[in-house]
Amino acid sequence: MGSYGIGPGRIMAAAIEQHHDEHGIAWPESIAPYQVHVVALPGAEEIAERAATAIDARGASVLLDDRDARAGEKFADADLIGCPVRVTAGKKSLEDGAVDVRDRRTGAERRVEVASL
Repeated sequence: MGSYGIGPGRIMAAAIEQHHDEHGIAWPESIAPYQVHVVALPGAEEIAERAATAIDARGASVLLDDRDARAGEKFADADLIGCPVRVTAGKKSLEDGAVDVRDRRTGAERRVEVASL
């Protein structure tokens, strides 16, 4: 016997089929596992954690990637996971206290002060 109901697995498969590109999933914000993916590049772990804390304080769900991995690997994984927004803390962040905020779906990127996240 089979079940033809619509369950979480089928809903996720349908969402992925409609919201993806050559890099991976681009989750719609309403069903994304996390709303923001914070990527900490080597040396900027502290500012990345401050950014994640600021975002979490505003009520958004945050995934913090502070693994010991290369930047390209972290960016590729972030695209595969497909959170609607990626926040990157790197060497420039240490100098000016701002992070790069990138929209997963459009690729639009802007610089934002950590205090105003």
